[in-house]
Amino acid sequence: MPTTRSPLFFLVVSIFNVPIINGLVSQIADIRLDEWWIDSSLPTASAAPNVSEKCLQHTQQYLTALRNRQSWAVKMYESSGRLVEDLIHIEGSSDVHHEPGLFDGCVSVQPDGIPFKGQYCTVFFGLKEEKSIGDHQTDFTTPSDNVEDFKELAPNESLSNYQTPSVGFCLPSTCSARDLRSAVAHRVGHRTIKDKNFSIVANSHETYCYTHEKIHANGATFDNLSLGVLLVFCALGITVIVATLYDVWIIDDRKTSQKPFALQMLHCFSAKKNCTTLFSTEDDLEDSLSCLHGVRILTTCWIVLIHFAGASTFLRLSYNKKMVLQNSLRWEFQFVANGLFGVDTFFLLSGLLVSFTQMRQLDLNRGYFNLKRFYVRRYMRLTPVYAAVLAFLATLWPYIGTGPDWHFVQRISKSVRENLWAQMLYINNYVNPHRFTSPAYGFAESWYLACDMQMFWISPLFIYPLWRWKRVGLIWTVFCLLLFLGISAMTFIIYDLPPTIIWLRSSELSRIDVYSQLHYMETFARIPPYMIGILLGWLLHKTKDRRIHINRSLIATGWILAAIIGSLVTYGIYPYLDEKTVPVINPFVRVSYGALHHSAWAITVGWIIFACTHGYGGIIHRFLSWKLFLPFSRLSYAVYLIHFNFIRAYASHLRKPFYFTELIFGTTYLGILMIAFLISFVVSVVVEMPFLNLDKLLFPNKSRALESVLV
Repeated sequence: MPTTRSPLFFLVVSIFNVPIINGLVSQIADIRLDEWWIDSSLPTASAAPNVSEKCLQHTQQYLTALRNRQSWAVKMYESSGRLVEDLIHIEGSSDVHHEPGLFDGCVSVQPDGIPFKGQYCTVFFGLKEEKSIGDHQTDFTTPSDNVEDFKELAPNESLSNYQTPSVGFCLPSTCSARDLRSAVAHRVGHRTIKDKNFSIVANSHETYCYTHEKIHANGATFDNLSLGVLLVFCALGITVIVATLYDVWIIDDRKTSQKPFALQMLHCFSAKKNCTTLFSTEDDLEDSLSCLHGVRILTTCWIVLIHFAGASTFLRLSYNKKMVLQNSLRWEFQFVANGLFGVDTFFLLSGLLVSFTQMRQLDLNRGYFNLKRFYVRRYMRLTPVYAAVLAFLATLWPYIGTGPDWHFVQRISKSVRENLWAQMLYINNYVNPHRFTSPAYGFAESWYLACDMQMFWISPLFIYPLWRWKRVGLIWTVFCLLLFLGISAMTFIIYDLPPTIIWLRSSELSRIDVYSQLHYMETFARIPPYMIGILLGWLLHKTKDRRIHINRSLIATGWILAAIIGSLVTYGIYPYLDEKTVPVINPFVRVSYGALHHSAWAITVGWIIFACTHGYGGIIHRFLSWKLFLPFSRLSYAVYLIHFNFIRAYASHLRKPFYFTELIFGTTYLGILMIAFLISFVVSVVVEMPFLNLDKLLFPNKSRALESVLV
């Protein structure tokens, strides 16, 4: 007969068995969880169309080693990113996630006895809209049999490629980018959002895949052009060392001008001589324009800040990109979010210095305008250091580092090499212009150099009439200024251009390439601030020998108007940043701000320079004329040439995005700024200043002419 169990018996058994049952459930859950994590980090583990047999075979070998806890397999697993649900963004969400994995950990996997190594590949994700269906939500992991998801896709040559979600996978080196792309596309499938059927497209390419051998093969061999540039740099460095040693230990107290001409040329390369000049706090200008040094260096630091902030937004630098974009809505950040007009300060300074210097030369030469010397000196002043930077970018730059996005650097380098001749002739904004958002747009700062040089070429058409015929010259220059402003306004009306680059308005950002080609990089659209600088240079030249007495009320009015105009330029687009609140920008605001804000900012800065020069600047003049600015001001041109591509290299080299906070952003920016000045110091001492010395030696000038510099 069956034994009857009391309820107390079952209670005791249950109490003692609960931990055992829970432990078994936990172990089963852990096994399933482990398998899920493995599957999400290695999509080639499951069979998928178009995945090669070798890739599948070696992936299974890797999985077997992983389950056996072999160290190299565990390292590969830990180095891989994860393909998770929240990675994919839909409907333009700003929550763009990146799972970068561990780049160095993956490529360092070099085990013996297996037929493959560790390979790091990045997959970018996009959306392809298909036909509308019902309100059904498809599961994220539903396999897709759409052939379109598996076809070969070239990497997207756009900065927007770095805006899309991405995963960095660590997989066997025998798996190709096509294998990975097909496996990922098979895994992610389709989904339906807001009655729209979306196919999630996986985009990868061999250029985004790295192995230890591939990295070292790229860095082990130089082509002939790279070797030539390296030899030239070495010869230049040796010349500087020899000249410095001669200057320190051999040269005597006799004047340098009494020595043989060859030794005078050698002395131009002395680091001791150039460092003495560079760190001098004595103003080398005959006329008191000392406030320009402060304006120049503050604007340089501002431009570096804007470019770093742009890289933090466009490139994969920050995990919390949504917070970065939200900060762009804050009023206190508008001088960064809407600060691209800062470059107009450089146009103003360039036009001012060209006009002021050349008019003084016309006074000394009694009206003789030496056009040949005018153009040759300008080219020789700007080109040596520019050519050195271009040569480095075109040849040696790709060899200096590695990183998950180093293909970005390689693509820029290739573009610089392809357009080297146009950049050296300062016509690159018209010859083979690339899209502003494309990595093929190589030397990003070169558009400004081209515009500035082209403005310089036509500047005698305004400078000489202003010097020779005051009234006629003024009428002619003002007429041309208004004409260029009118043409710019018509361009905004005809092509419906956005007022400026507004990062938060997707409808405006999508037209950034059209805006850049028709306005931002167009010489005659950007020339008004330069012409305002020419007029200001003429005014300062006419009043350089006397003090202008202005009523205090007029001075106060001038400062108040300058503050109002500067604030309107900075905050003029602020009410229109949020596209959800203001779907359409008022046409009058769009055209008037777009065509006039460059000139308005130039007028603001021009008033500051005028007031400081004539003694109405007060504490602002004392600050801008601070002698500590002088050495940094002499480095500003090299900083401008160097900083942006250094930021690009930093972003491409970065192994992990950082979590954005104001403190992290500020400290990183200050570090980049300091390094940019340190590199610029070397470039200035080795390249820029020696060639300036040679120019003065070969083409002596009786007057201490003011150097016409860009920044």
